[in-house]
Amino acid sequence: MRFRTKAAIMTALAGPAIAALMVTGAGPANAAVTTTHTSIFGFCNPFFQDENPFMFQREQWNLNGDNTVVVTLKGSSMTFSYPVHFVQRGGCLSGTLTDPFFPTSGPIHGTVFGRHVRFSFTYPNGSVQGKRTFTGKIDRHGDVSGTWSETGSENGTGTWSLAKDAHRACHRFFWWDPNQACFLF
Repeated sequence: MRFRTKAAIMTALAGPAIAALMVTGAGPANAAVTTTHTSIFGFCNPFFQDENPFMFQREQWNLNGDNTVVVTLKGSSMTFSYPVHFVQRGGCLSGTLTDPFFPTSGPIHGTVFGRHVRFSFTYPNGSVQGKRTFTGKIDRHGDVSGTWSETGSENGTGTWSLAKDAHRACHRFFWWDPNQACFLF
């Protein structure tokens, strides 16, 4: 492709991108407060849950499907496994976690942004666990691990990991690198 053609395409695409930056307030001056356009104050925005319209904010990783959260309690070598089913839409993470030791099952809510993942599971009223929050990172191979803590009187903390790796997200459009595009039929 000739340079002029490339320049014309880049100019045409730059206008909407700059307008989006101006409207949303994103940019170097606001970098500390702008984290993601699919999450507002830690809660997923239902208007952007199906697909993030901001091309440079799309997620890199996909957690959709069945998995197992393997938890280690701080100060112990014992591990506990919790079946989980993730539903990821853009940066919004939902699904169901089952605690076979309590026993209880219920919804999870969280976010995925770049290599960062965070989700919470709330135990029934009166439980010693309270709300358990898992915060972690996804490494370049897709391994997911991090730390967890809970708000209940048990006051547990520790580490966690997923039994199955995360998958690279499939973006529908890559104008800067067509070799990475996924064509969905």
